[in-house]
Amino acid sequence: MVSRRNFLRGAGGAVLAIPFLESLASKEAFARPAPKRLVVMKSFSTQLIEEWYPTFSGNGYQLHDDVYGGNKADGTTLLHEPLGGGPYTQAPLADLIGSNGGISNILGPALTPFLSKLTLIRGLDFLPSINHNYGGILGNYSSCTAATPCDADGLPMVQTIDQVLAYSSKFYESTPWARHLHVSQGVENSISYSAMGTPGGPIQQLKARTNPLDAWNDMFAGVPEPEEPTEGMGNERDKLLVDRVYEDYVRLRDNKRLSSADKQLVERYINLVAELQAKLTSTQVLSCTIPPEPDSLDNNSGTDPTDIQTKWDLFIDIVVAALMCDQTRIVTIGAHKALGPGPDPNDNTLVGHYHSEDASGGTWHGLAHDWGNPNSRRMLAGINGWIAAELFAKLIERLDVPEADGSTLLDNSLVYWGNELGFNHIAYSVPCLLAGSAGGFIQPGRYLDYIDWDGQSYFGQENGNVIKGIPHNRLMVTIMQAMGLSPEDYEMNGEPGYGARSTVGKDPNLWPADYDLNAIGDILPGIQG
Repeated sequence: MVSRRNFLRGAGGAVLAIPFLESLASKEAFARPAPKRLVVMKSFSTQLIEEWYPTFSGNGYQLHDDVYGGNKADGTTLLHEPLGGGPYTQAPLADLIGSNGGISNILGPALTPFLSKLTLIRGLDFLPSINHNYGGILGNYSSCTAATPCDADGLPMVQTIDQVLAYSSKFYESTPWARHLHVSQGVENSISYSAMGTPGGPIQQLKARTNPLDAWNDMFAGVPEPEEPTEGMGNERDKLLVDRVYEDYVRLRDNKRLSSADKQLVERYINLVAELQAKLTSTQVLSCTIPPEPDSLDNNSGTDPTDIQTKWDLFIDIVVAALMCDQTRIVTIGAHKALGPGPDPNDNTLVGHYHSEDASGGTWHGLAHDWGNPNSRRMLAGINGWIAAELFAKLIERLDVPEADGSTLLDNSLVYWGNELGFNHIAYSVPCLLAGSAGGFIQPGRYLDYIDWDGQSYFGQENGNVIKGIPHNRLMVTIMQAMGLSPEDYEMNGEPGYGARSTVGKDPNLWPADYDLNAIGDILPGIQG
């Protein structure tokens, strides 16, 4: 239940929260750790290797082209600093800023202010061959698509790790307002699979909210309304303040323990109340702000750019507010729709794109399978660059606000952008970007490469050959432990780690399949610095 203090509604529907005042905080408040949150976004179809990863050279960095021949020369930056044991390497992201102001064509300048809080990972492999897959980026590696039964490859379904967390008493110490929120555009199937808290119970794919109003209702409908303002206040205070906000302000202002710095903070707060009538788009102090109730915007299969942009803006507002107000600590985002360039390379107008498994050529899905076409590559890079700037960067910017312990909400979270490689559906080196550190569990600001570049090169995919990395399962272990779980909370059948260990569907004569599973239950090498 949200505390009464957090919901003080002013004119125009804005929700006000008294700022955090350090001089009045108790020692217990400082000792209490901030809650951790998990946000997972999946973009569908594909990423492009040379557009997603850095291609920076100079200042001691070379390209793979300068060291390796054949398809190992993939145009990306060769890292050289050792990482966490094994033939792994790393580099500070700040070293790799290119001519566009970003670290790659897709991970562009909108993310540069947050490089110290990002972790770019290369070399995470799905062990089974699973084609398109909804839940794979969260540990359900069975072949689950709209058209394929989840057990078609003989692999049992398992819960995705967000649902392991959702029903863990270590993650939620008490029953939350909502255990999770799932949002999407175009496709109502989420990337989350759950037994709904029943050990050994049937696992089902959860539905995502495709209408922002439904998501808003899940998070905020039924929140107790504040009392009406008392009579006798001046007209301006009647407009701007409700309940006891003004009395709280006076009491705080006159409190003898209030430091001069905090007194200035209170004065700034009361002077800014009028501005908070407008919808807040950013904040310097963590406040619990409920966005206005949106209109009902039905789900559709269209690609109108205004509709796509409007819905994403509303969803981001709702997600940020839900996390700030602690209505939920788990969110998944299915990016089936986005904006990007159209087919005319001379026209910079953004158009709508929709990934649908049953859609034909010309769609986002069709572009992924046409990756050899330079114009299709241009469009794919533009779509994913829009997602990086307009979804991921905006989300983490809104979350990078102070909490009571001096860290930020983003610092205490993990925001995970996962992908699939739709150009040939072979999930080697699945692109991964993390933001935040889960309360200091991981050391961000780095590019981590888990590929052994001197290892065997198999068949070519896109603009580089397949070279073995490490099991994607270890990312799942990392996230769950970062969120406070221990192996006994998630391991099954006496096996270490989480998710399928089988390389079913992979011909060992054609594909790497000889993974060392001895460390599959460990967190990612060097992820903690």
